Amino acid sequence: MKLAKVKVEYTGGTTITERVTLDLATGQVTLPPRLHALLKAMDETECSPAFGLEYGGMVLPVAVSEGTYKVSIPTEPESGIGHILNAIVYPSKDQRQQNGRYLHTLSAASIGGAVGYAHAAPTLNFQTLVGAVGLAGLGVLLWYVGFRAMKGE
Repeated sequence: MKLAKVKVEYTGGTTITERVTLDLATGQVTLPPRLHALLKAMDETECSPAFGLEYGGMVLPVAVSEGTYKVSIPTEPESGIGHILNAIVYPSKDQRQQNGRYLHTLSAASIGGAVGYAHAAPTLNFQTLVGAVGLAGLGVLLWYVGFRAMKGE
């Protein structure tokens, strides 16, 4: 048994965050009594919610059937390239923050490179202008993607 965090989001804007127990062998999720009672009361007036469980940096959907809650726990990725690909496809919040910071660094380098490229050219011709504008555009694009990556949950 392990403690895990669940997030229940309704279309009306209500969000409930709670800790539950998770059986790693079966994927069985056990809700605390107050959350179970609250979900039962909300079902009378709201549409079915989005129900997710945070596990290993990922948000897993919780399947509800006949009063039982289950998740399918993914297998642990193998070491090496599988671990790297898993971090790229399903980054944790901290990994997204670090990726965003790295993209901001590349953005600053790209814009600085555009200025240096334009100033180092002996003449301002079409090729120099296209190269400088391309680097500046890439810098703006990297800044925006980094900004989106560093957004909170």
